[in-house]
Amino acid sequence: MNESKFIQLVDKLKEEYDEIKEIFLLDSLGNIIFKSENLSLNENEVKEILYAWKNKKSFLNFMGNRFAIVKWAEIQLAAKNMYGEGSICGSITPEGEYFIAHIQESKELLLIEWSIIINKLVWQN
Repeated sequence: MNESKFIQLVDKLKEEYDEIKEIFLLDSLGNIIFKSENLSLNENEVKEILYAWKNKKSFLNFMGNRFAIVKWAEIQLAAKNMYGEGSICGSITPEGEYFIAHIQESKELLLIEWSIIINKLVWQN
């Protein structure tokens, strides 16, 4: 995914959904390609997210919080923090990269709905 497409997707998501906090794109090794805003990401933590996704672990850590993984398909990831720190949703891109969003607690959409939204948006553009 090129930078302009990444920015376009970030802008679209943030325009439509106030709950979107951070978005980042990883390569297949867990290296950060692009990130929204001046997001300070710990490289080891980011690599752990990808490791947990690919190896079907039961949880992942992000920004010092633990998220229970409730869906880890080859092309999608959905994880929820049980203490109100939101959710992590991800989709593999057509280019084989990993588009991941951190979403704050939502009263309007369920985690599975967020996962579908992220996946659909990444694949239709």
